[in-house]
Amino acid sequence: MYNITLLFSLWLGQLFLVDQPLPFNFDITEQNGKPVFIIHNAEERIVCDIYRVTEDSMFVRVPVFDSEFKLRIEGDRLRGKWVNYGKKGSPEITFMGYKGVSQRFTDQGQPAADINGKWETWFDVDSPDSSIAIGVFNQDNNHVTGTYLTETGDHRFLEGSLVGRTLKMSVFDGTHAWLYVAEVKGDSMNGMYYSGTTYKAPFHAKRNPLVKLRDPNTITSVEGKLDFSFPDLDSTIVSLHDTRFKNKPVIIQIMGSWCPNCMDETIFLNEFYKARKEEGVEVIGLAFERSGEFSKAKTSVSRLIKKYDVQYPVLIAGVSGKDNVLKQIPQIKNFISFPTSIYLDRKGNVVKVHAGFAGPATGEEYEKFKKEFNKTMDKLIR
Repeated sequence: MYNITLLFSLWLGQLFLVDQPLPFNFDITEQNGKPVFIIHNAEERIVCDIYRVTEDSMFVRVPVFDSEFKLRIEGDRLRGKWVNYGKKGSPEITFMGYKGVSQRFTDQGQPAADINGKWETWFDVDSPDSSIAIGVFNQDNNHVTGTYLTETGDHRFLEGSLVGRTLKMSVFDGTHAWLYVAEVKGDSMNGMYYSGTTYKAPFHAKRNPLVKLRDPNTITSVEGKLDFSFPDLDSTIVSLHDTRFKNKPVIIQIMGSWCPNCMDETIFLNEFYKARKEEGVEVIGLAFERSGEFSKAKTSVSRLIKKYDVQYPVLIAGVSGKDNVLKQIPQIKNFISFPTSIYLDRKGNVVKVHAGFAGPATGEEYEKFKKEFNKTMDKLIR
């Protein structure tokens, strides 16, 4: 078996997308006596299990999401594939790794622009699928971090560089492989957005400190009282009418284990639940999974529960897709986003429906959400 300690270092990884390499940094090191592969995205760290090493190969399993690296060891290089089993069509992306390279993007030089602040951004420009987002960037010399906030969530932890007027940013979190390349001219930028091996589309942005999205509490609604029964991971049917939930405020989380924004929301809700469940509050996750087979859906949800020690019940509600949510829970109107959270008072009345989730990568928006959430839950618990 190969001596894995020879690989302990900071690395540069590249995933080869449509016609551009997507770079990200990672460490190969040791934690608790086991070798691990740690993906970097700005301040985020994703610890992956190196579950098998042979004389010339290494296999790495990504937590939560159903994907892995299959790599051949070639001295100070790694060559192979990242396989995303949850993706239909083209699940494999060619990968290269370079030992000892600390820069995400290797372009050298000083920035010729300042992109700090908010940018009104339109993806898929001139397309029927065009959609608005808010780019939020923090620039330190030529190093840039930030994200794009949309009505369904955010693009999570982006990191990159601004050299001259060329902005390059990327994120790889085990399921998303996204790359953004743009030219900045004054208060506008034009670029291309890449996802996986098959998709690329133009985007346009302009600086706009006043840009806003719709209020996430006004987009989706519920008519009447919710009524559902779905199986938990032990195949036991759980109903909203069960004794456990009676006379308690309840948060219904519509989510999927395949969804990174849902993962961020699950981490947040789980910490809230652990801290305040003794006050008589409940959370129920309704998982809409990629597979319609219960055993496969259970496996996917179990990874999320195990990784984050989720203590509230997560039920298998159906197959992912907006139409399937409306079919399974017909009281919901204008469902647009995984995740969506529904807040119930002690009598089972719907008091609020929140579409999407602005996660920790959004900074100010995340802090705003937390304050609003705590205010709502304090009132419902009282």
